[in-house]
Amino acid sequence: MLTVSLLLLATLARPVSGQPPKTGEDVIRAMHARYAGKWYRTLSFVQRAVFADGRPEEEWWEAAVIPGGLRIDVAPIDSGKAFLYRGDSTFGFDKRKLARAAAGHNILEILAFDVYNQAPERTIELVKAEKFDAGRLREDTWKGAAMWVIGAPGSELWVEKNRLILLRVIEPGQSGSTSDISFDKVVKLGQGWIGTEVLFLRDGKLFFHEIYRDWKINPAVTMALFETPAWKRAAWIPKP
Repeated sequence: MLTVSLLLLATLARPVSGQPPKTGEDVIRAMHARYAGKWYRTLSFVQRAVFADGRPEEEWWEAAVIPGGLRIDVAPIDSGKAFLYRGDSTFGFDKRKLARAAAGHNILEILAFDVYNQAPERTIELVKAEKFDAGRLREDTWKGAAMWVIGAPGSELWVEKNRLILLRVIEPGQSGSTSDISFDKVVKLGQGWIGTEVLFLRDGKLFFHEIYRDWKINPAVTMALFETPAWKRAAWIPKP
């Protein structure tokens, strides 16, 4: 009886923690807390870009500094076609010249990667800016996994409960369509994870498919990739 009483007292004295999240903001904070100080900070991989409309496949060489930087170089690399996502800006290069620049964020980058290496309040701010209701939360299942679903119907972020990783984004698309983006074939990378395939659906039909290879934590990937307004060959990419 004394042992039971001691256990009860210890339980009552324990700080309130481990409570299920009540809002999407709670889930975002839990995602950060799970991997803070553990998630990889640099990443590189090579991607097959497969178009469902019959266009020829492309090869993309991608590098990320987490948080805040994603660069895509389209093969052949020396053609100078590239896309940069840097903080709140995006840049497009064509034939080694800056072709366009605009303000904007990438929700996949924000909640699949950056969330683990930046303050959760910053992530919450960015999620709200992308028109997802971070105050709303419901439970669901997807492909047999229990999920937290952040947001209102039609603008949803699906986070797997077990690993606390983003697996699916549903949001309004162009001309009244619905975009459904999902990560597939998730594998361990360092103390984090990476979805090695990404499926892009529009109104339920596949229109784009990303397939990754050679993914790795790459110390050769640095912020120098994002510091110049002029195109410069990414030094981490091996020359033929």
